[in-house]
Amino acid sequence: LPSGEVFRTAGDVAVPAEEALAALYAGNQRYVAGMAGQLDAYDENLLKEITDGGQKPFAIVLGCADSRCPVELMFDGRPGDIFVLRNAGNTLVSEKGSTLGSAEYAVGPLDSKL
Repeated sequence: LPSGEVFRTAGDVAVPAEEALAALYAGNQRYVAGMAGQLDAYDENLLKEITDGGQKPFAIVLGCADSRCPVELMFDGRPGDIFVLRNAGNTLVSEKGSTLGSAEYAVGPLDSKL
């Protein structure tokens, strides 16, 4: 995970948290080593599969709204791999209109375990 051969869609089984964390770590190690971007993020089959089959991200990441912090790039992810929540200050407060509802959606209907 992620793999150049596997496209995760809504019909797939959720990835256990331990595997998701290992995938994020491995992706970040590729990024740090300058080896990220080997996966084809614009593969037509990938885009069609996640459009038609729905998303099944393996992880949720709360990241900064700063445009210099591209979460998907820093974890060498492709579309559909990571459910990214971005806001200034990396806060997750329980207020109406907050990003908490998005996190609940990723944990609930999308079944993300990390």
